[in-house]
Amino acid sequence: MANVLTIDIGNTKSKYAVFHDKNVVELNVFDPFSDALTEVIAKYRIKKGIISSVSGKVEECLSQTKNVAMTVLSSDTRLPFSLTYAEKSKIGADRLALVTAAFAEKPHQNSLVVDVGTCITYDILTADDRHLGGPISPGMRLRFKAMHEHTALLPLCEPSQEEKKIICDTTEECLTSGVQLGIEHEIKVFVERYSLIFNNLNVFISGGDNIFLQNKLKNCIFANSNFLFNGLRYILEYNEIQ
Repeated sequence: MANVLTIDIGNTKSKYAVFHDKNVVELNVFDPFSDALTEVIAKYRIKKGIISSVSGKVEECLSQTKNVAMTVLSSDTRLPFSLTYAEKSKIGADRLALVTAAFAEKPHQNSLVVDVGTCITYDILTADDRHLGGPISPGMRLRFKAMHEHTALLPLCEPSQEEKKIICDTTEECLTSGVQLGIEHEIKVFVERYSLIFNNLNVFISGGDNIFLQNKLKNCIFANSNFLFNGLRYILEYNEIQ
């Protein structure tokens, strides 16, 4: 495969990664309303690409990629697994890309993908290649923001790498411990429950805030920043050989 462009438009950031074969040669944040993609396409002579979006801005990207064969990822896109979700058209494109990334890493195995971003999502990929949707809960920053905006006195806090305590001395400690320990325990319980259903379960922890959970969750695979993009690249590759 020649150079390809993969685009992830999330709830808080828009990012792109350029692949040469299976290697990322450039990864960056961009503004969909700028001409950043036009410059990237010219620089790498890109002819093919794919967009995953959960917050619109697709048309803005397509206007910059007129000479590129672009795939807009949706439930209608050919994927290496079947969708069992009742409302297929409402599955987030990011979830499809993440499950594909898990398939690329561990094909034909039971896998759980936990994405810790604006929201926390849980997705199962079964050993017989079926996608099963799971719960969605608020992410770290969404929880901090909700407590700040819906109370009179609670400050707005940010996630931190410091060890969290259950005996707290300040309001900030109370908030960060409540949010981060709450998420840590939430994920542990979901992993335990899924492991009772699916044998030899691989657990992938992805998303921008997974860094705050590293060393907190055992027997999990902490995905790097290329994980979702690898899923997008694999979808292009998969469709090319069909």
